[in-house]
Amino acid sequence: MVFKIAGWVLRFEQVRTWLGKQGRKHDHLENDDLMIDLNRWFEERGIDYLWAVCTDYPRGVQSVIVLARRQREDHKSTVSHCYRVRETDTDRDVKKQVLEESGLADEDLPWVTIADPFFQQH
Repeated sequence: MVFKIAGWVLRFEQVRTWLGKQGRKHDHLENDDLMIDLNRWFEERGIDYLWAVCTDYPRGVQSVIVLARRQREDHKSTVSHCYRVRETDTDRDVKKQVLEESGLADEDLPWVTIADPFFQQH
Protein backbone atom coordinates (compact mmCIF):
# COMPACT_ATOMS: atom_id res chain seq x y z
CA MET A 1 0.00 0.00 0.00
CA VAL A 2 1.28 3.46 -0.91
CA PHE A 3 -0.01 7.02 -1.04
CA LYS A 4 0.16 8.40 -4.57
CA ILE A 5 -0.64 11.56 -6.46
CA ALA A 6 -1.33 12.21 -10.14
CA GLY A 7 -1.01 15.51 -11.94
CA TRP A 8 1.27 17.71 -14.00
CA VAL A 9 4.95 18.31 -13.34
CA LEU A 10 6.22 21.90 -13.23
CA ARG A 11 9.79 23.10 -12.85
CA PHE A 12 10.31 25.93 -10.37
CA GLU A 13 11.04 28.40 -13.20
CA GLN A 14 7.66 27.58 -14.74
CA VAL A 15 5.90 28.25 -11.43
CA ARG A 16 7.74 31.57 -11.11
CA THR A 17 6.62 32.54 -14.64
CA TRP A 18 3.02 31.61 -13.85
CA LEU A 19 2.96 33.53 -10.56
CA GLY A 20 4.57 36.52 -12.25
CA LYS A 21 1.86 36.58 -14.91
CA GLN A 22 -0.69 36.69 -12.09
CA GLY A 23 1.02 39.70 -10.51
CA ARG A 24 2.23 37.81 -7.45
CA LYS A 25 5.51 38.84 -5.84
CA HIS A 26 7.70 35.76 -5.67
CA ASP A 27 11.32 36.86 -6.15
CA HIS A 28 12.00 36.62 -2.42
CA LEU A 29 10.68 33.05 -2.16
CA GLU A 30 12.84 29.95 -2.02
CA ASN A 31 11.86 27.18 -4.43
CA ASP A 32 10.08 25.12 -1.74
CA ASP A 33 8.08 28.18 -0.67
CA LEU A 34 6.64 28.50 -4.18
CA MET A 35 4.42 25.52 -3.36
CA ILE A 36 2.95 27.38 -0.38
CA ASP A 37 2.37 30.54 -2.39
CA LEU A 38 0.76 28.62 -5.25
CA ASN A 39 -1.58 26.78 -2.83
CA ARG A 40 -2.44 30.10 -1.16
CA TRP A 41 -3.29 31.56 -4.59
CA PHE A 42 -5.53 28.56 -5.33
CA GLU A 43 -7.27 29.03 -1.98
CA GLU A 44 -7.82 32.75 -2.57
CA ARG A 45 -9.48 31.95 -5.91
CA GLY A 46 -11.59 29.10 -4.52
CA ILE A 47 -9.72 26.48 -6.55
CA ASP A 48 -10.10 23.25 -4.62
CA TYR A 49 -9.32 20.92 -7.54
CA LEU A 50 -5.56 21.61 -7.68
CA TRP A 51 -2.98 20.98 -4.97
CA ALA A 52 0.65 22.03 -5.43
CA VAL A 53 3.04 19.40 -4.04
CA CYS A 54 6.81 19.77 -3.88
CA THR A 55 8.52 16.43 -4.47
CA ASP A 56 11.25 14.75 -6.51
CA TYR A 57 10.52 13.45 -9.98
CA PRO A 58 11.93 11.13 -10.97
CA ARG A 59 12.37 10.00 -7.38
CA GLY A 60 15.59 11.37 -5.90
CA VAL A 61 16.62 13.10 -9.13
CA GLN A 62 15.04 16.56 -9.49
CA SER A 63 12.88 18.68 -7.20
CA VAL A 64 9.68 19.81 -8.91
CA ILE A 65 6.17 20.96 -8.12
CA VAL A 66 3.31 18.70 -9.11
CA LEU A 67 -0.13 20.18 -9.70
CA ALA A 68 -1.95 17.22 -8.22
CA ARG A 69 -5.44 16.48 -9.49
CA ARG A 70 -5.79 13.22 -7.60
CA GLN A 71 -4.46 11.77 -4.38
CA ARG A 72 -5.19 8.51 -2.63
CA GLU A 73 -3.92 5.47 -0.83
CA ASP A 74 -3.48 2.66 -3.32
CA HIS A 75 -3.68 -0.79 -1.75
CA LYS A 76 -2.44 -2.48 -4.92
CA SER A 77 0.67 -0.35 -5.48
CA THR A 78 4.07 -0.08 -3.84
CA VAL A 79 6.84 2.47 -4.26
CA SER A 80 8.62 0.25 -6.78
CA HIS A 81 5.45 -0.91 -8.59
CA CYS A 82 2.77 1.72 -8.95
CA TYR A 83 -0.36 1.59 -11.05
CA ARG A 84 -0.60 4.75 -13.15
CA VAL A 85 -3.54 7.13 -12.96
CA ARG A 86 -4.85 8.15 -16.37
CA GLU A 87 -5.45 11.77 -17.33
CA THR A 88 -9.19 12.26 -17.99
CA ASP A 89 -11.07 14.70 -20.21
CA THR A 90 -11.93 16.70 -17.09
CA ASP A 91 -8.22 16.87 -16.23
CA ARG A 92 -7.47 18.13 -19.75
CA ASP A 93 -10.13 20.85 -19.33
CA VAL A 94 -8.41 22.02 -16.14
CA LYS A 95 -5.06 21.86 -17.95
CA LYS A 96 -6.41 24.24 -20.61
CA GLN A 97 -7.15 26.78 -17.87
CA VAL A 98 -3.66 26.33 -16.40
CA LEU A 99 -2.10 26.78 -19.86
CA GLU A 100 -4.08 29.97 -20.49
CA GLU A 101 -3.13 31.50 -17.14
CA SER A 102 0.50 30.40 -17.12
CA GLY A 103 1.39 30.92 -20.77
CA LEU A 104 3.00 27.46 -20.85
CA ALA A 105 2.67 25.06 -23.75
CA ASP A 106 0.83 21.73 -23.52
CA GLU A 107 4.06 19.74 -23.86
CA ASP A 108 5.53 21.70 -20.90
CA LEU A 109 3.14 19.94 -18.50
CA PRO A 110 3.57 16.16 -18.58
CA TRP A 111 1.02 14.07 -16.66
CA VAL A 112 2.61 11.74 -14.09
CA THR A 113 1.71 9.40 -11.27
CA ILE A 114 4.04 9.55 -8.27
CA ALA A 115 4.05 6.93 -5.53
CA ASP A 116 5.09 8.11 -2.06
CA PRO A 117 5.66 11.79 -2.95
CA PHE A 118 6.60 12.57 0.66
CA PHE A 119 9.16 9.74 0.93
CA GLN A 120 7.49 8.05 3.89
CA GLN A 121 8.40 4.54 2.72
CA HIS A 122 11.85 3.20 1.96
